[in-house]
Amino acid sequence: MKNSRVLIASKEIEDLFDERMFTNIPKRCLAKGEVCYPETPRILLLKEGELKISLYENSKELILYFLHKNNLCFCNNDIMITAKKESRFYIFESHNYSELFKNSDFCNLILNSINQNIFTEREILKSLSFESGRERTANFFRELALSIGKKNEKGIIIDIKCTMEETAGFLGLSRQRFSACINEMINLGIIDKINGKRYLIKSLEKLHDFCT
Repeated sequence: MKNSRVLIASKEIEDLFDERMFTNIPKRCLAKGEVCYPETPRILLLKEGELKISLYENSKELILYFLHKNNLCFCNNDIMITAKKESRFYIFESHNYSELFKNSDFCNLILNSINQNIFTEREILKSLSFESGRERTANFFRELALSIGKKNEKGIIIDIKCTMEETAGFLGLSRQRFSACINEMINLGIIDKINGKRYLIKSLEKLHDFCT
């Protein structure tokens, strides 16, 4: 599956490692809606639930991505972690690295995941720097259609599984600006809104033309 910021492809870590490997690794549990802020640089491995990873400052939030089971990410003290569901995760701090990195498979998994995080965050920077709000919105919908969309006779259905505020936060837009972009695409016959979180992409070609 191609990655998207809503659903990053996971590699089943259980296929590589015995759970006992993590016996001495700090574990954290968050209830749904609970928030935490890493105090020091660390690697996070999500084992159960769903986490929202964001930058948050001066009451403004920029959502980087959602983590699902077996996703990894690098966090530091400018990151906010919010549990979308009750979640359990491991925290790899610096004093854990030397022992864990003796396992070459684990090392490769960590490096690939961090590389994926870096690539995603650079794509976000490029989008914020060089694209208009309507371009960001259309490209986000196109990305979802290509990565997690389900085809039917009318087009491609995408289930964002985010609130309007969260989706706007993905794009660095206000809720009002994001809604205006959605309504413009609906009026042009590019998409249809099925319900609050599900959309029908009627034409990928028109969606592409909308953002160029």
